[in-house]
Amino acid sequence: MKIHNCSDYQEMSLLGAKLVHSEIEITPDLLFCAASGHSPAGLYQLMAKKHQSSNGFFDWMTVIKLDEWVGLDSESIFTSEYDIQEKLLNRLGIEDDRFIAFEVETRDPISECNRIQRELDISDGIDICILGLGINGHIALNEPADFLQPNCHVAKLHPVTLGSGMIENVDVPLTEGMTLGIGNIMASKMVILFITGKGKKPALDLLLEAKIRTDLPASILWLHPNAHVIVDRKSIG
Repeated sequence: MKIHNCSDYQEMSLLGAKLVHSEIEITPDLLFCAASGHSPAGLYQLMAKKHQSSNGFFDWMTVIKLDEWVGLDSESIFTSEYDIQEKLLNRLGIEDDRFIAFEVETRDPISECNRIQRELDISDGIDICILGLGINGHIALNEPADFLQPNCHVAKLHPVTLGSGMIENVDVPLTEGMTLGIGNIMASKMVILFITGKGKKPALDLLLEAKIRTDLPASILWLHPNAHVIVDRKSIG
């Protein structure tokens, strides 16, 4: 794992974009795993800027959605789908034939997770996996637990996650999410973990102890051969 300490959010995003763009130059048809939320939003803005200034730079890239809440409808602005469509896919001109995603309104989340797992199994694997760090140390919706799931699965949301600002604004109660598993993330050729925002310092401090622990799922990234942890020190404190 490589730790990059950046002075602020912009520097963090610029470094992430440099890593992503360099990989796409080498492998234009790579599989890009996109996380929702604030942490990677700066990266996506820079990718959109690159798209506007280049000729077909992202035309061969396929995107897979990292996770999705269970229980929202497709019109909700709180879905991961909405977030990624608005911040990334629409701006890069990526159509449905180059997008793999958990179905928001599925009536069978377990089967939906199995479907996404099959998509991964028949692919050449994720080339770049973008992650954010949860206040409790989760990555994707792999929550602190006695054991971690390797493959796509339905995750029960941790009380700390349930207390996050976004979920508190949702009109319907959320208890579960569909997510890629730790094994899917670890099989990615490159992982970029953005750490930014208030409340993340305790989880970051535990991560920097370099101890692998299931109550801090992000710590598994110490075992990844090409993981980049990019820290916005201004927001962390």
